[in-house]
Amino acid sequence: MRLYVTPASPWVRRVRVTILELGIEDRFEFVQTKWSHKWATRAVEHRPDFLEATPVVRIPALVTAAFTLTDSHSICDYINGELGGFRLLAQEGAPRWRVLADMSVACAIIEAHISRRAELLRSEHERSNDFIGKMRDRELRCFATLEKRVPQFGATFDLAQITIAVACGYESWRYGNEWRGVAPKLAAWYDVVAQRPSMGATEPAETPQA
Repeated sequence: MRLYVTPASPWVRRVRVTILELGIEDRFEFVQTKWSHKWATRAVEHRPDFLEATPVVRIPALVTAAFTLTDSHSICDYINGELGGFRLLAQEGAPRWRVLADMSVACAIIEAHISRRAELLRSEHERSNDFIGKMRDRELRCFATLEKRVPQFGATFDLAQITIAVACGYESWRYGNEWRGVAPKLAAWYDVVAQRPSMGATEPAETPQA
């Protein structure tokens, strides 16, 4: 299987951490993509094989012998179910919905991260500081919500916890540590899980420029 990646994307990171936690890294070919900073406002050039894999030009993209998946949600679902025996997210029942409840909040943080980043990549006279502030407030509000749920986190580093950890890591890397004041218990939890080999091997870095 071919997985298109970049080190700056939190969506890519959650897929890569999932793969590492399941111990199935040898089943994937990782293809590094390059992105111009113009991606925030306009279409940019990409390799033909990448465009064929993902006409929406989204990463990560997973190409298998039978089909192509073009977002991290479907990719994680496939990896967890077909390759991981549902070890990171239950197939059905209350445990599944508990994980999805936490994961939905963490995904909202990541969505705000990307929207905020895209706006910041606009020229100064084009960007909306109001919109940037709205995304920041959404991130902090979601971190405050997750702070209340830390006591209910299970012992398994499941797909929700992977997504939450990735959201925490990206926030610190790209925007600083304001979130830690909002969610100190979550920050303490993150400092522990950040030591996992899967997290250390996937720390974010700037995307190679096209």
